[in-house]
Amino acid sequence: MGTLKAVAFDYGKVLSLPPTEAQWERFSQRFAKPVQEFQKIYWHHREELDRGTLDNPEYWKAVGKDCGFQVTDEEADRLIDLDNDQWTNVCDETLSLARDLHAHGYRTAILSNMERRMLRFMRGKLTWLDEFDVQIYSCEIGMVKPESAIYQYLCRRLGCDPGEVLFLDDKLVNVEGARKFGLESYVFHSAPDAVMLTGRQEISVAKLRRRLLPA
Repeated sequence: MGTLKAVAFDYGKVLSLPPTEAQWERFSQRFAKPVQEFQKIYWHHREELDRGTLDNPEYWKAVGKDCGFQVTDEEADRLIDLDNDQWTNVCDETLSLARDLHAHGYRTAILSNMERRMLRFMRGKLTWLDEFDVQIYSCEIGMVKPESAIYQYLCRRLGCDPGEVLFLDDKLVNVEGARKFGLESYVFHSAPDAVMLTGRQEISVAKLRRRLLPA
């Protein structure tokens, strides 16, 4: 493994905080499903949306169909707004870490499975996104984690070999994909999440600071 030169962050639940249970309840109540059952339906078509092969209204109509409801274009727009809102609460602790790493010479990146409408909303709300050297969003490149091609693309954009990059993601499957390609990678959660149980956290901000930054 080479000397680390770059740190890449997933966006959702790494740079952002997880949605609250109350925010998920807005969707589960609309579709008359318990939160955990709705979660499975919510994520079922998400890869197509994040890859950019399914647009937002079509996605919400598919979710509605799987729940036994019809979703109109007007309601789809409201659901899109609610979804954008619940994913754009920043984790100040992780963002501060990224800024300190950059200040100490590390290249920093965002590598996220992300759909177009949410990305547009984020770019209008989160001015700090441009502080990262590299931003990679699945909907803009037609690749999604954990496909090996997206990690290859990340390394090329960073100008680093895989062993020179550390990657943080909240989902174990994405971490395993990164490790398979040769990145140092860890499951990381910006905050406890009682709704989306995506794997036990493997590293903390405190450990990352001790590992990567001078005392």
